[in-house]
Order: sequence, then C-alpha cells, then structure tokens
Amino acid sequence: MRKTLIPLLVSLGLAACGHKNEETEKAPTSSADSSSSYLTDSVRRMNPEDELTLNGTVTFDQDNVVRVFPLVSGNVQKTTVTLGAYVQKGQDLALIRSGDISNYTNDYQADKSDLEVAQQQLKNVSAQYKSGFASETDFLTAKNNVKKAQDELSKSSNILRVYGGSTAGTGEPSFSVKAPIAGYIVEKNVNTGQDLRADNQNPMYTISSLQQIWVMANVYEQDIPEIKQGQPVDVQVLAYPDKTFKGIISNVSSVLDEQARVLKVRIVLSNKEGLLKPDMFATIHVHLPRASASGGGESLAVPQKAVVFDRDHYYVIVQMAKNKYEAREVKVMKNTTRYAFVSGGNLKPGDTVVTEGSLLLYNDLTD
Repeated sequence: MRKTLIPLLVSLGLAACGHKNEETEKAPTSSADSSSSYLTDSVRRMNPEDELTLNGTVTFDQDNVVRVFPLVSGNVQKTTVTLGAYVQKGQDLALIRSGDISNYTNDYQADKSDLEVAQQQLKNVSAQYKSGFASETDFLTAKNNVKKAQDELSKSSNILRVYGGSTAGTGEPSFSVKAPIAGYIVEKNVNTGQDLRADNQNPMYTISSLQQIWVMANVYEQDIPEIKQGQPVDVQVLAYPDKTFKGIISNVSSVLDEQARVLKVRIVLSNKEGLLKPDMFATIHVHLPRASASGGGESLAVPQKAVVFDRDHYYVIVQMAKNKYEAREVKVMKNTTRYAFVSGGNLKPGDTVVTEGSLLLYNDLTD
C-alpha cells in the first residue's frame, strides 16, 4: 500500500498566521538583515515520488556481534558489568568459582610429578647404561618417557592458562570471564549466585560495537513488489522526532513470517553517534520513484522545509540576490518526507530557495 505524508505541519502554518499582518494579501519582495543567516537549497526537476511507510525495530548488527559463553561450569561469584555498559577488550565481565579449574590444576600437578619421576629414571638408567648394567633399549625407553611426560605437562599447562588457572598451584579455583571485543553489552543472561554449565545454550553476554545497526522492517504481502534491495530509506524513531536517519535496504527475506504474514527486510544504518539503541521502534519511509509514463513526467521539487503554509496558501522564499528575498505563492501537488512537488511561483530549476529559517524570513517579509 502506498501512502503519502500529511502535506505540511499545520503548526508551522499557525505560527506564520500569528505573526503575519492581517492586511497582507500579496507576497512582497524585501531585503533581510545582513546579520541573519539562512540555509538554502536549489529548485530541481525530478520525477514525483510515491512513499511506502513501514514499521520496524532497531536491533544490533548481527555481523558484528560476539556472544560470550561460559567455558567452565560452576557458580557465579560476581558480575562486574550491567546491561548497556561499554566494555574494553579484555575487561573482566564475571568471576566463576569452578571445580573444573581444580581438575585442571590437579592434572597439571600430576603431569609435573610424572615428568620429575621420568627425569629421575632417565638419570638412573643413563648411569647404568654407561656402566654396562643397562641396555641401549632401556636407555632409549627412559629417554622417550621423559619426552612424553614433557608433552603432557605442556598440554595441561596450556589448558590451565586458557582457563585462568595458576601453574604455581596457588589461588582460588576461579575462572574470570573477559570481554573478547570492545563494545556495548546488549544482552545479559547471568547474575551473581547463578549456577552455570559448560554446555549452556544461552550466552552469558552479547557484545556489539553499535557503530552500525540494523532495522528490521515488516512488509505486508501487497507491498512486496515495491521493495527492492538497495532502495534508499528514511528512518525515524520516537526518541528523536526531528531527526531523520538515512539508510538502505540491504536484504529482503525470501520467506514470509507464518503468523504475522509479513516479509522481513533489513536496513543498515550508520550509528557513529550512538543515538539508536536496540529494541527502539522505528518508522521507515521507503521512497519509490514514479515512472514517467504513469506519473506524468518530471515536476519541480523543493525540500519540504522550504515550503511555508499560511491561510490556505503555500509559499516559498526565493533568494533573488545577496540578502534579498521574495516570497512566492506556489501550488503543492504532492508531498513526501523529503520533497514537496510544486507548480507556479515563476520557479525555474536552479532557483535558490530558503530551507532552514524560511518561516522566520516569511514573517519578516510579510510584516
């Protein structure tokens, strides 16, 4: 289903009406204060757009996320981070008191003792071999036993280090869970006192950098033909109603959700400022260029912020020269979130119109 937005904010029109002189019937030309600064844009000729509005949810980038699982079983002695916290790579996340660490320590100590025994035996056999009381086979066997004991000790030592144990045989049998990457804790499924198993299916933590996020949007069956991979979209969230986030559709699912009867599409957004958070609700505006054959060709377009509504009429502020502006009445034929498609006002492609500050300048020109 194609939808268009409400033509313009009525509140802007009311504000303009409140400041305008009641006897003004014509939009005049005037000079603006040279100390004032306004943002401008150009009138352009382009095909009118249709717009499809979707609902969706912000989520973390699944391609840039790490899930932390417990490597040992045991009891959680403490957790050191909370949901939403930022962590550095290698930072402690939790401490687990584990019997597995005790087992790995015992294995290390046993392999260390075996090596000492094998070395002593080699020393004895070597002396006997030199005196002629031991065969060469006995000497080689003792030598191989030392090599095997060294390999076993090296293996158990590496295992103990991986799990945070000490080869000195001191310290508590505890395992420290550390952050594998820097990022935000976007999921937390562990608490102090909780018992864990090494084969736990749920991650203790999920960490994401959130420098780039995803928005998962729902597309109803009748709108599926309008959606294509690579389409540009505008995304808005309730937390920042005046801010628009630019993104593209990076993936269109091939399978419908059986219960909701919707198709999932994935939108990738840059989030370097960290404004977007997982689980925020989002409104997605997909811009659908209308073909010339069905849309009647190209039309003049100006940015939405360039249009001022006053007493049932629409105006744009045209910059005639430096610090010289003119308010011109136009007819708005179509609105989208980005552009207003207009006619009249003696506008031509390339004309400069005021965007930021257009309402204030309009009030100055018509007072």
